[in-house]
Amino acid sequence: MSVDTYAHKTNLKLYELLRHDGAEILVAKNLVSQAASVTLVLKKFLMFKWLKVNTALYGHST
Repeated sequence: MSVDTYAHKTNLKLYELLRHDGAEILVAKNLVSQAASVTLVLKKFLMFKWLKVNTALYGHST
C-alpha cells in the first residue's frame, strides 16, 4: 500500500478514484476488480494519524 497526499503529476490511468466523506481515494484498478470489500480505518491520537486498509478478495475466506 502507498499513501500520498500529493498526486498532481502522477499517472492515474492505473487507478480508480473513489470518493467517501470528503476524501478522495485512489485504488489500483486490479484491486477494485478482485476485491469483495475494502475497508479504510483512520485513527488519530494527538498529532499522530494511522491509516489501516483491510481488503477481502473474492475466493478467499480471510
